[in-house]
Amino acid sequence: MKRWKLISGLLLVFVLGVLAGSFGTRIYLKDRFEHLRKDPKARQDFIMRKLSKELELTPDQKIKVEKIVEQMGEKRREFFLKNSPEIKKIMDEGFAQIRKELNSDQQKKLDVLREEFEKRRKARYSSRFHQ
Repeated sequence: MKRWKLISGLLLVFVLGVLAGSFGTRIYLKDRFEHLRKDPKARQDFIMRKLSKELELTPDQKIKVEKIVEQMGEKRREFFLKNSPEIKKIMDEGFAQIRKELNSDQQKKLDVLREEFEKRRKARYSSRFHQ
């Protein structure tokens, strides 16, 4: 009987730990990233910080890339409101423009970032629409 109680207690502690961890993670992520969904400028700033850091952009590159990111955001919002499949095309064109402003090392890093972005986008899409 004591062994059964011990196993039940450990299982209960484990399950409660998993629930507390997942709940805490959800709160953290919502607090940290919710503003990006609502504020286009905050989203643009986040993207620029990430690109600047990961690609080690020069000041001149930052100016050019920021204009491209801003244009991509405007087009994305326009088509997103219409729920259009044009969004992927906009993103592809934007990344192609950014790629032109980079050196070969930066282009490789951008390709890796783009692959990560696509994986996350596909995961979001499949979880949202294929449940």
